[in-house]
Amino acid sequence: MERPGIQWRKMFELFLRIQHKCPNNDLSRKFPGARISVWCNSGADILEIEADGLESFEGLQRELAGQCSRLEGRVRGRIISKTYCQDRFQLVARTCMCTRGEETTSTGPIIERYNFMEVPPTLLMGGWEHYRLVGFDDADMKGLLRDLDKIGPTEVLHKKSLHEGVTDDTFLLSLSSLFGQLTEKQMKSLVTAVENGYYEVPKRVTADDLAKRAGQPRSTFEEHIRKAESKVVLAMAPYMMMYARGPGVHFNAVTRDARATVGARLMKQIAVQVSGQPKGLERRGRMTY
Repeated sequence: MERPGIQWRKMFELFLRIQHKCPNNDLSRKFPGARISVWCNSGADILEIEADGLESFEGLQRELAGQCSRLEGRVRGRIISKTYCQDRFQLVARTCMCTRGEETTSTGPIIERYNFMEVPPTLLMGGWEHYRLVGFDDADMKGLLRDLDKIGPTEVLHKKSLHEGVTDDTFLLSLSSLFGQLTEKQMKSLVTAVENGYYEVPKRVTADDLAKRAGQPRSTFEEHIRKAESKVVLAMAPYMMMYARGPGVHFNAVTRDARATVGARLMKQIAVQVSGQPKGLERRGRMTY
């Protein structure tokens, strides 16, 4: 029931990407195979970078070291850590480059001007900055896109309404927590299944078809899929338990067979997964420089 004198607006989530002049964006353009996550608090940036190989990893180190040494003011840039884990090269750096140089353009003031909230981190790949924003008025989106287009090509990737409120729908779920336990074969099989309509209703492709395309026996392909599905669902279990709140939710129901709640059994499975990792993975193979 609407109350007189109150104008109700639905919040919405907006995914977009932009190319513009920025040291971090230039870095992703120079190393298109790297994935850069930027966490910014206006005083300093934390860059979490995953390189696609040793050559790219070493090149990124040199580039960041040079940029950090040129920083001026109270924020001193430096590389915080370097890690090698599961054939992935990763480094974390502390910088502050968003306002450095006359040629640098900033998206922050534009996003704030039109009352959008940015959900971090900003993701950079191949010279594009990817943003996840929460808006409160459709009228603001027109101005946002118009002003962003002035500093660089801007593309809207997705827009959807937020019906339940901003808190639930913007709860952060890291990519590493979702997919970090998947092997390369499991990830590849899962992506292939999604891209070819295996999870659509009705299915557009069978497991037999996908296995043939991958040049694998069906049993092998299905094993990769099952293990990948299990790992992703278990990774999401804590978030599902938080979202499915209330006295009558299924996660709190006690089953006769297990003599424990569904949530308790899921958490036990997650603990087994973590404790069952090879010792090398627990240490994350940290390299000392």
